[in-house]
Order: sequence, then structure tokens, then C-alpha cells
Amino acid sequence: MIRHISVFTFRDTPEKQQNIETVKAYLETVPEQYPAICRQFVGVPAAPAPVLPEDAPVMFGDLIQVADFETMEDAAGYPASEAHTKLAEFSTPMLRKVTAMDYQV
Repeated sequence: MIRHISVFTFRDTPEKQQNIETVKAYLETVPEQYPAICRQFVGVPAAPAPVLPEDAPVMFGDLIQVADFETMEDAAGYPASEAHTKLAEFSTPMLRKVTAMDYQV
């Protein structure tokens, strides 16, 4: 099994909370659009992040996606999928950074 984790950090704008909710709502529909995802969790921080300087080596994210795939081929197909392409197209202007990683479970 391959686990894909994406941590989304949003730009600090007046619309930040709405942007987080919009992307979260979309992510929750992704397994329906890309059925190779056999299990997915989407969440926001359970507690406020500490205030850190911009150049701190640690960054706390605003939203996380954890998606499980049966095979590496299924995981490798996700970035090119229509579901992921749409996500990237509409969310990129809202985001400061996305950190992602795939690993074997």
C-alpha cells in the first residue's frame, strides 16, 4: 500500500478560512473522482499553530490530505488525474506552499 500525504499552507489573505474550507470540501470529493484512492482522510489543525518567524525551519500547515492507494501505479496516476488537475488549477492562487510525500505502508 502507498500512502500519499499533502500538507497545504495557504496564503494569509482575508479569504484564507474560506479558501481552506473550499479546498477541504473539494478534497473530500476526490475519491469519487479518482476511485484508485482506497481510503482518504482530510483535516485541519486540531489547535492553533504557534506564531513563528517567516524564516523558521518549521512550518505548520493549514490542511492535510492523507490518501491510500493499493499500488504504486495507482499513486503515480493521481497527479495526472482530472481530479488532481482541477485541484491544482483552482487552488494554486490560494496556496503559499504544498509539501507532499508518498511512502510505502
